[in-house]
Amino acid sequence: MNFISKTQVYAQQGKVDATFNTLDDGLIGDGFDNTVRSLSLQADQNLIVGGDYLNLNGIASSYLTRLKPDGSIDETFNTGSGFNGKVYATYIQPDGKIIAGGSFTSFNGISSGRLVRLNQDGSYDESFNTSVAATTGIIYEISPQIDGKIIIVGSFTRYNNVTVNRVARILSNGSLDTSFITGSGTSSNITNASALSDGKILLTGNFTSFNGIQSNKIVRLYPDGRVDTSFNSGAGFDDDVSAMVVQSDGKIVLGGKFTNYNGMLANRIIRLNNDGSIDDSFLSGSGLSAGSVQKIKMDTFGNIMIGGSFTGSYNGSDVNRVCLLNSHGILKTDVDFGSGPASASVLALANDLEGSWYIGGSFSIFDGLNQGRLAKINPEGEYDTGYLAAGIGFDNSVLKVLSLENKKTMVFGNFKKFNGVFVSRITRLLEEGLIDPDFNAGQLGANNLIKTAVLQSDGKIICGGNFTKYNETLTNRIIRVLPDGVVDDTFSIGTGFNSQVYAIAIQSDQRIVVGGNFTRYNDTPVNRLIRLLPNGSRDTSFNVGVGADAIIEAILIQPDRKILVGGHFSNFNGQSISRLVRLNADGSIDSGFNVGNGFDKYIYAMALQSDGRIIIGGNFLNYNGSSQKRIVRLNSNGSLDASFESGSGFSKGDVRSILVQPDDRILVGGTFSGTYKNYTSMRLLRLLKSGDFDASFDVRLNNKLYTMSFTANQRLMIGGDFNSVSGISKHRIARLKLCLEGTVWDGSNWSNGFPSGGKEVFFKEDYPSLISTNVCSCSIDYGKTVTLLSGNTLDIEFSYLGFGTLVLEDTANLYQSDDEMINTGILHLKRKTSPILKSDYTYWSSPINNQKLFDVSPNTASDNYYSFFNYAWQRESPSNNMIVSKGYIIQGPTNYSPTIPEKYEAVFKGIPNNGIINVNIGSANIYNLVGNPYPSTLDADVFLNVNKKNIKGTLYFWTHNTPYANNKYTQNDYAVYNRLGGVGTRAALTSGINETVPDGKIASGQAFFVGSLSEGTIEFNNSMRTTEKNSIFFKPEKINHISSKNVFERHRIWLNLKNSAGIFKQLLIGYIEGATNLYDSNYDAESFNANQFVDFYSNVENKKLVIQGRGLPFVETDSIPLGYSSTIDGEFSISIDHKDGIFENRSVFINDKDLNITYDLSIGAYTFSTKKGTFKDRFNLKFVDENLKTDTWTAEANKIIVSANKKNILINANQNNIKDVIIFDVAGKQIYKKNEVENTKLFIENLSSKNQILLIKVRLKNGSDSTTKIIF
Repeated sequence: MNFISKTQVYAQQGKVDATFNTLDDGLIGDGFDNTVRSLSLQADQNLIVGGDYLNLNGIASSYLTRLKPDGSIDETFNTGSGFNGKVYATYIQPDGKIIAGGSFTSFNGISSGRLVRLNQDGSYDESFNTSVAATTGIIYEISPQIDGKIIIVGSFTRYNNVTVNRVARILSNGSLDTSFITGSGTSSNITNASALSDGKILLTGNFTSFNGIQSNKIVRLYPDGRVDTSFNSGAGFDDDVSAMVVQSDGKIVLGGKFTNYNGMLANRIIRLNNDGSIDDSFLSGSGLSAGSVQKIKMDTFGNIMIGGSFTGSYNGSDVNRVCLLNSHGILKTDVDFGSGPASASVLALANDLEGSWYIGGSFSIFDGLNQGRLAKINPEGEYDTGYLAAGIGFDNSVLKVLSLENKKTMVFGNFKKFNGVFVSRITRLLEEGLIDPDFNAGQLGANNLIKTAVLQSDGKIICGGNFTKYNETLTNRIIRVLPDGVVDDTFSIGTGFNSQVYAIAIQSDQRIVVGGNFTRYNDTPVNRLIRLLPNGSRDTSFNVGVGADAIIEAILIQPDRKILVGGHFSNFNGQSISRLVRLNADGSIDSGFNVGNGFDKYIYAMALQSDGRIIIGGNFLNYNGSSQKRIVRLNSNGSLDASFESGSGFSKGDVRSILVQPDDRILVGGTFSGTYKNYTSMRLLRLLKSGDFDASFDVRLNNKLYTMSFTANQRLMIGGDFNSVSGISKHRIARLKLCLEGTVWDGSNWSNGFPSGGKEVFFKEDYPSLISTNVCSCSIDYGKTVTLLSGNTLDIEFSYLGFGTLVLEDTANLYQSDDEMINTGILHLKRKTSPILKSDYTYWSSPINNQKLFDVSPNTASDNYYSFFNYAWQRESPSNNMIVSKGYIIQGPTNYSPTIPEKYEAVFKGIPNNGIINVNIGSANIYNLVGNPYPSTLDADVFLNVNKKNIKGTLYFWTHNTPYANNKYTQNDYAVYNRLGGVGTRAALTSGINETVPDGKIASGQAFFVGSLSEGTIEFNNSMRTTEKNSIFFKPEKINHISSKNVFERHRIWLNLKNSAGIFKQLLIGYIEGATNLYDSNYDAESFNANQFVDFYSNVENKKLVIQGRGLPFVETDSIPLGYSSTIDGEFSISIDHKDGIFENRSVFINDKDLNITYDLSIGAYTFSTKKGTFKDRFNLKFVDENLKTDTWTAEANKIIVSANKKNILINANQNNIKDVIIFDVAGKQIYKKNEVENTKLFIENLSSKNQILLIKVRLKNGSDSTTKIIF
């Protein structure tokens, strides 16, 4: 058995909290998973997309799909199994049918030689026969003639077995038009074709001749296929022509790799007249400086979109793979591609009736966002970041987040969906990042963006933006909603604002200051700033005169009630004040705040540090004559704080959000993507209080950040336009881990209060009695010792550092949830065994690195250290280091008594283990001795679930809980655990709880056996760790306790087989969600019997089970065979140790088939005599005594009648409403389920079942339930 430890890298603050919205895990993807080569827009504005891809947003959609205008897949377009190869070209006929060409040879299982026609619903058009068609090469383009025939071009050489060198004309039935004769055609590829209005055909590509006539990359043909020599291209092009569009006036725009046409400079783009001469009115100037043009498309206004692999410049202006020219070839600047595709090429273009552009290609990133191969520019010329959203996270911009005290989060913006669920511009998320169904459920939300929001002290929320409706209530650009999202009718705004609200702030007296671009409120003139009373009416005591002359972006209320206002304005109330002003409480300008010449550009964000100094962010480069790039700190009087160490500031972009931590460090977010003081800064960073770069915080966003908020549990919530955070998929919202402040222990006092969440903790002196706490990080100075008391937990968010020592007393926990954290501090972990003798072996695993076997038990004889391999114990040298996660057994110290047991305390000293650890388990169907590798408790259920593909679902723990006599144990045995529960090795000392039964919590230092299902590895990771008590072996479990990580239905009975001499064996039988009545290694545990006297088991498929998990629902007529074996004659008893779930108040019977006795075990133990031997089926466990002839399960008032006829089932609950119905087969497999029936009857038609026994579980609204067995 080999053990492999994962290499780890130190993780800085700012890590993504992976527990927030786990649906957004990167597996669904963003857009298409491979190249988009063709875009064709239908008349209904649905988009046909062809290419190399196999999936769209994680949904199988190979080579061709149809998208609705919002980017979602049109599920009515059904192509069956689709294509077996790439689609390069598509054309939509006037009748809506779709012709596709490419490299494929079949469609939906039908032979199709690189060409096919589909009906509007995606089905195969049988009237277009292309079963042979092109037998070689690729079809690159399809061009329609006005007579319904089509021209196809590419690299193919034959069509319907007729030689056609790279160009052919096809009739409307798919056959070859033999009247189109091109002679020898060309030996090189033709990539573009255009059928002209006069019947002639224009071709381009990388050929140099056509039918023996020199034609450098371009040729025009007559309708019959002959070369039209009147089209005079002269020497033609010097390199490939890859793109072409013919204007309505007959002029031809061409693009490619070329730099010369007919001896004239033509850098990659040119326009020709219809005779082949250069059109000098096309002002491309120096053209494109690098790369290639691969697609050209025109809109109805004559604008020309070009795409390709080009970079550098167009006629001296920067361009990147896509740009828009006007009809004269001049670059248009009113369209914003952002940074465009990050790499690769644009290969396809389309535009719709509203003026939107669709851009497809091989790129995976567009303007910094993951945008798989298809992007959209909206009619306003802006990149539509919500198009082709993956259906995870938010589908468009998050503009504001508000963290609530209950750990929920309010989110506002321009989105319409979250995780695919409609939530228009406003929603509330639960702590785990899912939609809170109690907020505005089923409502319409806002009809336009919500830009900002504030939380009142009473929990109500005021929202502002550009909306005019909320839940169908007319409300112009501001509204107040109750905590459940319902409109607050007591907030009266009249006609509201006449333009967008950008900023809202609430004073301590709950008056509301509002800023934006508006000039009227409730039909009263107000220039961009107003204060409202709590009821929504205007506060006339707040007078700003003529207000601001441009947009107000930010409002900040100081503790002294003065109001800072920032934005685009250069004049406020008639005074020349550039972008920042401070007002008194009455709205008058504070003359004590002097900004001088102010800012040269806009302010977007403001924040206060604890000393009253003001942090300002925006896109400005200058403050009052001093160079201050995008961030500055001002003194309380408005003067520049020269001590703020911002240096050269941000190299580009904007600062959009500022948040000051409790320790005065400054979080800064925005659109910036260059450097801050020469440190790379990708839209989010943290500054020290001084303004210098904080290298301990590292986050990289791939697009804009607009908003930040601290959560109640010391996390950072961020929102914006990003869909990747430090390379991790997070769509427009994410929660980050960080430390917000620190506290230092000096030997007498804490500098900033007791350690708590969000704090970095520094021990400068000894600390002898630490109790449970969670901290951000922990550092202990050299030579100092901190002791965590027994039964307590130290929960560290990040790493344990320093050169001191942390002592964990027995049963204390050091807990870490993050796999990537690297510890450097030393740990001394004390672990006490249950009482042992000199001859006893204890099963150990090391929670620290480089622990020697000798140091675990120095007084053990040198030949009594063992590991387990290949079905045998292997002696280990005491000097060997314990391999992480490997199990060992070590005999008791030689100075221990051979007859009187006592506890032994081992001490593990070293750096504590953390993170993912993989264990090679060798071949299938062998047992491995492994162990908990962490200094905290391990959750067995999570361990089993993570490793369910490679291991059997049962763990075996060695114990000496059975009696000792005559200098030896009377028996040896293993306690057993699986998902159903555990069985112990002795009876309960008191009724109700057996303290020796494993409860699913594996203590630090504990080793155990596990069986392999297949070759592979076992993984340990931090998701398995828990903060629960860390006892040496088994922690007592309350009856019916279910781990918070594993909430499922289960009902269990523990049975004991024992005699008066102390021989003991326990069996567990239960009903559990997910199990069946057949053998299942996840829920059934085979007897791992080391007991030399007795065995006790249930029988399933000739397997002896010490734990048997049975499928739900429970059926009271069940009869479960029980067997046993004994090496001695004598009297034994079977009794109930304890039970839970539905069995707590229910009788359980043992049926002795040899004596024909049925006995109620609820009364007491059943005693019987036996001889030596194996008795596989002497007993049955039952739940009804058939001799009593009474049904104690279903009351008459809840009587349910089930009747079956042919393939139909009728369930009649008389006067009671049915809640749920579930139907199982006899093996426990669910075959039907109906929730929320809400009727007294349910009729089930055409149930798929064949002559078998079915179990029908019916649950009523009154809480009662019943299970009926029928033959169906």
